[in-house]
Amino acid sequence: MGGKVTKPSQPPKREVSQIDRAILDLKVSRDRLTRYKKKLNLDSTKLLSKAKTYKSKNTSADTKNALNLLKLRKLKLKEVDNIDSQLLTLQGMVSNIQSKEEEKEVLAALRTGKNALEKLHAENSLEDVMNLMDDVQEQNELEEEINNVLVNTGETLTLVEEDELELELQALMEGDVTEIQAEV
Repeated sequence: MGGKVTKPSQPPKREVSQIDRAILDLKVSRDRLTRYKKKLNLDSTKLLSKAKTYKSKNTSADTKNALNLLKLRKLKLKEVDNIDSQLLTLQGMVSNIQSKEEEKEVLAALRTGKNALEKLHAENSLEDVMNLMDDVQEQNELEEEINNVLVNTGETLTLVEEDELELELQALMEGDVTEIQAEV
């Protein structure tokens, strides 16, 4: 009845590396620049609208104000272009860092594989392998000799045995079966 209440297990906290911090900072900068770009585009649209309003009044002061607003709009659009190039630079940096992290992991895996191969090669030297192959070859040759002896046993007949078989065949042909039975 009075069971323990346990807290849900939390995953262990991982320390933030310098690389992770750099990527985070770059992404935060990217987000700020994106918000700033949106603001500049919105301001540019508003300036164009005001310039149209001034131009429609057709007074020299209003025309001058419209021209100044268009100049200001042009400056903001140039700033948008600068932000676009900065965003590309930031994205390139993030991609380069992530690519280098992947390369680092691949190199670590290769290093681990190389170490495993070295350990395996240390267990089995070239001389051991050559000796083993020689032993296997000797065993194969011995097996072949044994097979040859077993196969050839019973197949080879001596000259006397061949002569006896020829006589037996002649007797069979002549119908002298009684003579064959007596010999057996």
